[in-house]
Amino acid sequence: MTDSTDTTFTTRDEAIASITDAIEAGGAVTDARTEFDIDAIADELITKHADETPEGATIASSIYFAIDADEDTFWSTVEAHELTGPITAELTDINGWALIDGKPTVVDQITITRDGVEIDTPIVESSEDEEPYNAAVRSIIGADQPFTWIR
Repeated sequence: MTDSTDTTFTTRDEAIASITDAIEAGGAVTDARTEFDIDAIADELITKHADETPEGATIASSIYFAIDADEDTFWSTVEAHELTGPITAELTDINGWALIDGKPTVVDQITITRDGVEIDTPIVESSEDEEPYNAAVRSIIGADQPFTWIR
């Protein structure tokens, strides 16, 4: 991560992507969202900047975002928001509807969390078989990560 004055971003999402890219760049972390509270990191590091008119109104075309942290601050903030608790999965929406391959399909939504932080919410075609649900969770967290179903 470089000094924040070197890079600005048009949107907050672009700045967040830069944070996740930096975390994953070394290769030790393959999915930053499963190992860190990215939203908390972004809240601490990303600042919004804009020019104002003489009356104090924000000039919309001047809005940009920056990561206001030197390298040490960046990495200490990342480390402070490491998720270390167990990963859980819970069915949070059962028998919903989604278009899959252009056809209305009955689906279930799974909410995957760690340390109370939502990692992802995949949907799975409704089934009596547990395997599609387990496979959906593993596709997000990785095959080697343990997790617990909340029933």
